Amino acid sequence: MLRIVIVLIALILCACNSSNRPAVEAPPVAYQPTPESTPIQITTVPAPKQSEVQEAVKRIFKDAAVVDTNYNPNFLSGDFNGDGSQDLAVILKPAKLDLMNQEPPPWLVRQPRSNKAALARVPIAKDETFLAVIHGFGANHWRDPDATQTFVLKDVVGQNLKVHSLNEFVTENSGRKLPRPQGDLIGETVAGTPGYIYFAQATYSWYDPKTFDNSQSAPGVFHKPRTMR
Repeated sequence: MLRIVIVLIALILCACNSSNRPAVEAPPVAYQPTPESTPIQITTVPAPKQSEVQEAVKRIFKDAAVVDTNYNPNFLSGDFNGDGSQDLAVILKPAKLDLMNQEPPPWLVRQPRSNKAALARVPIAKDETFLAVIHGFGANHWRDPDATQTFVLKDVVGQNLKVHSLNEFVTENSGRKLPRPQGDLIGETVAGTPGYIYFAQATYSWYDPKTFDNSQSAPGVFHKPRTMR
């Protein structure tokens, strides 16, 4: 009986000691670094290859025209109409005049350096060179099979063709009266006159820094499109 009493007392003392022990703190949670955000991948459009340019010309013009290899460079890429898609500008010459001058034409024929009405139909001559601008469409831009909207620009094939961004254009012509381009411009020298081909108000026009006159523009004032504001 005495032994039982001693065991009970011992158990009670152990229980009291256990209840008086401070709670053991759980180990701190290991530091978990915040996952880094995945960087945004900016898709760059690769530069045109000669074979790709030939393919695009074949898609649009079939057998009506071919690339004129007498010019270097004879093609350029840029966002010429300011819609965010890359376009292709390429110097062509007619291969079959009957197809090139078919009615109605599958392309828009314009004369940026002429004062004639924009819709005046002027046929392509036998030995004429012209600049075709194929507007881009979709994720593949001018390479897309559905990229078919094309301007045929007469009397604007020159030398030293180069793409100019809007910012470059404004900087290079600071202090002059300027048009209101909607995208990249093509700088070149035509018949000894340096100038730019630009897209505005649904067509292509020619800008000569020495002769341009726009009564709505003051010297040095340039109205940027929404994409640049």
